[in-house]
Amino acid sequence: MSIPHRTEPSVTDVHEAAAALASHLAPTPVVACAEVDAWAGAHVRAKAEVLQPTGSFKVRGALNRIRTLSTTDRDRGLITVSAGNAALGAAHAARLYGAGLTVVMAQNAVREKVEAVASLGATVITAGVVDAAAAFARAARLLAQNDLTFLHPFDDPMVIAGAATATLEFLDECPDLTRLYVPCSGGGLLAGAVLAMRAAAVDIELIAVQPDGSASLATSLAAGEPRPRSGIDTIVDALTAPAPGLLNLRLIASADVRVVTVPDGATLAAMAAVIRHTRLIVEPAGAIAVAAVKADVDGGRPPSGPVGVLLSGGNASGSLLATLT
Repeated sequence: MSIPHRTEPSVTDVHEAAAALASHLAPTPVVACAEVDAWAGAHVRAKAEVLQPTGSFKVRGALNRIRTLSTTDRDRGLITVSAGNAALGAAHAARLYGAGLTVVMAQNAVREKVEAVASLGATVITAGVVDAAAAFARAARLLAQNDLTFLHPFDDPMVIAGAATATLEFLDECPDLTRLYVPCSGGGLLAGAVLAMRAAAVDIELIAVQPDGSASLATSLAAGEPRPRSGIDTIVDALTAPAPGLLNLRLIASADVRVVTVPDGATLAAMAAVIRHTRLIVEPAGAIAVAAVKADVDGGRPPSGPVGVLLSGGNASGSLLATLT
C-alpha cells in the first residue's frame, strides 16, 4: 500500500485530548449483558457511547477540534458536513465555545437528527443535497463564498485524536479484551482506535465493521487510496461516507485490521437485541459491531476471550424503532 503523507495525530495528541475532554465529558460506561452474550455467542463488552450528551462518540472529535482552533478561526464561523451525529457533536461544541456553525446534511437525513442539530443553534442546510458527496460539494462552495472555517467530520488529526479517547477509555476499563469491533465509515473512530492501542501499548485483534451497502474500506486499503463507493444503499445512515478519509486510511493501513461487512437485516436484528436486553437505545451504526461479533461466531471465528464493541451512536429515528420487535 502507498498512501500519500498527511500530518498524523500522535500518541501525545490522544493523551492531551483525554485530559482536555475530561472537564466536558464523563467516561461512558461499559455494559455487559448475559442475554446479548447468548445472542452473539461471545462474551461482549459494550462501550456505551450512546450515553454521550449528543448521543454518539462524535462529540469527542468535535470538541477536540474546536478547542484547538484559534480564536480567529472560531470567530469566522464554522461549517461541517454530516449525516447527523458529527453535526450534533459539532453543534454542541460550537455552542460551548460560542462559535457560529453551519451544517450541510443530505435531504433524507434522519428527521430527529436534523431537528436536534437545529435546536443546538446551528444553521442546517438540506435543500437539494441528495447524498454525502453532494453535501461536501455544497459545503466547499459555502466555504469559499463566506470565508468560514471547515470542520471535517473525520479526516482531521484533532478529530481522530478526540475519537481515540473512546477506545483509550475502553482499554483501561476492560484490559482483558481479545478483540475490538469498530464501526467504520469515514474512519475517524477506527483510526482513533489504532492510535489509542498505540497509546495504551495494547495489541489485540482489531475489526472494522461496515454495512454491505456502504462498504469502501477493503477496496480503499487494497488500492492504497480512498476509493469512493457508488450507489450507497443501507439503513445504517451514520455509516454512509463515500470513502474513508485520506489520513484515516493511512492510519488504518498501518495496523493489522480485518474488515467485516454486515447486511442490513443482521444489523437490525442486533439493534433489536441490544435495545431489548440492555435497555439502551442504539441506532443501526451503534448496533452493527454486535452484528459483526455474531457473524464471526456463526462463520467459525469464535474469539478466545471477551470482545469489545463500540456502541457508537443512539440517535435512532422513531419510525425505525417502531418497526423493531
